[in-house]
Amino acid sequence: MKVKEFYKSTAWLYFSKWVLLSNSQDGQHVRCKTCDRIMDLNSKTSCAGHWIKVFDSGSNTHFSTAFEEHNCWPQCYHCNKILNGRPDKMEFLIRNEFGDAEADRLITLKKQSLKLDKFSLDLIKDKYKTKFIDQVGIKGNPWK
Repeated sequence: MKVKEFYKSTAWLYFSKWVLLSNSQDGQHVRCKTCDRIMDLNSKTSCAGHWIKVFDSGSNTHFSTAFEEHNCWPQCYHCNKILNGRPDKMEFLIRNEFGDAEADRLITLKKQSLKLDKFSLDLIKDKYKTKFIDQVGIKGNPWK
């Protein structure tokens, strides 16, 4: 699976919107986890950023951690794209919020191979579509 194909998948669409909406207090705005900037949810500046990147600078892929909820947080475009996700800050936040054992679990998990085929992507899509719809019922849908 190529980068563009992954980020255009409906599994990523629902997962990333769920990450943003579930971390929003008011259903309209979200705070960048790494710089505290407030962003509109329905904005190109709002990203769902990974600590352990799905695609690293080499040819490695880390699909095994791509949809791990503790590996993905709201980030502004600047932190996610320009500053490459601020991995040191993300690691600190994950260790602080979830503990060393969870961070170490994610590091171990990234070494495991996982193929994202249509069937597995459909399962992930269904899971996060349901979770997203649940959040929409609570907070509304800023992407209407």
